[in-house]
Amino acid sequence: MIAALLLACCLAAPADITVDTEALTLGTIIPFPPGDARASIGLGYSPQPGLARRFLKPELVAKITTAGLKTDDLEIPESVLVHRRAQTLDAEQVKAAVQQAFARQYPSAVFNIVSTDIPQIQVSGSALDVTATIPARADFSAPVFVRIDLKGPGFSRSLFVRTLAEVQQPQLVLKNPVAANAQIGKDDVEWQIAPLHAGPSVGSMEKLQGFVASRDLQPGQVLTPDMLYSPLLVRKGESVTVRATAGGITIAATMRAKSDARFGDTIAVEHLSGPGGTSARVIGTRTLETLGVK
Repeated sequence: MIAALLLACCLAAPADITVDTEALTLGTIIPFPPGDARASIGLGYSPQPGLARRFLKPELVAKITTAGLKTDDLEIPESVLVHRRAQTLDAEQVKAAVQQAFARQYPSAVFNIVSTDIPQIQVSGSALDVTATIPARADFSAPVFVRIDLKGPGFSRSLFVRTLAEVQQPQLVLKNPVAANAQIGKDDVEWQIAPLHAGPSVGSMEKLQGFVASRDLQPGQVLTPDMLYSPLLVRKGESVTVRATAGGITIAATMRAKSDARFGDTIAVEHLSGPGGTSARVIGTRTLETLGVK
């Protein structure tokens, strides 16, 4: 009987407690028995990892009485200090996430992460999932800021870490000088492992077809789209050669272009005399191939 009475009056809140949850309830502080409605009374959010939040006794009592529940079986100190469990951000885990991000974004590249500046910050004490994201158009001639996302039970946070990296991957590089407005042939370029910088590079030999140099180009330069432009190969009203192939036989006719066009464009062409015409695709200077006869 005495033991039962002692148990009934011993629901005591500690003066100091450490938790690892995002939200606080009265049950986080006081060890209520299962089914006690008071355990679910909300106290708001936990403090940030490594910090603390103080609750005064009148505040806790008011929460319970407002809910229409009893307090006479509770022992609550004048204040309760709630700490959030914390740990220092694991630098090795962040480095591994950054390494994985580079491997994922540049699968064909050779890269070396020179340095990663990882802040000494407090994070949730639970196990964390750490992922990294590299900017889509990163310029590795200077440090880049990699996004780090931290997620765990009741905890999430994002931060950016300054990263210095050397990234090289196969790219088309000029091996011969090319004058402005001249066509770049397959013999003028070669695949080389070259440093990766901001902006795209020309990704295949096929991309050179129909393009010429926009300026004088020198050997050793990585070929980028801004070095190329597609000139007009057909002008409206001029005579063009239109070819049609069927059964291994090619025939050609002289026709008139009805619009300006560049390599790969499809335009309408018409007979020089009489009605009729067709659609044709530009394959060279004033040269087209038919898509079908009208």
